[in-house]
Amino acid sequence: MVEFESYRANLEVADLTPTVEFLRDVLGFEVEVDEPAMGLALLRRGGVGLGVVRTPNPAVNETTAGYVGVADVDALYAHCRRHGGEITAELAEHPWGLRDFVLRIPGGHRLAFGQRIAR
Repeated sequence: MVEFESYRANLEVADLTPTVEFLRDVLGFEVEVDEPAMGLALLRRGGVGLGVVRTPNPAVNETTAGYVGVADVDALYAHCRRHGGEITAELAEHPWGLRDFVLRIPGGHRLAFGQRIAR
């Protein structure tokens, strides 16, 4: 079987700049590709990639655009709070063994951040 090596969610937005700046400045993503004329930015932090794509009719998922696993969800939650992040689902433990929260980013998308917890 062929091994899959990566996954990148693409987020559609009307304006690249506020979304890219938030992902870079608040969540610590590195901008790998920035092509405003093409309406595209590619960002990475560790093993997580995000594409930000400008479109005249951006679509936003009703739930979340993706789930990012992190090593210390409590620290990230506190960091996002300190930096004015819009939390749409508070930090919570779930019976299926995850502790997570949901953050709305500029452009309207919501990203879930969480970690496995001992059960």
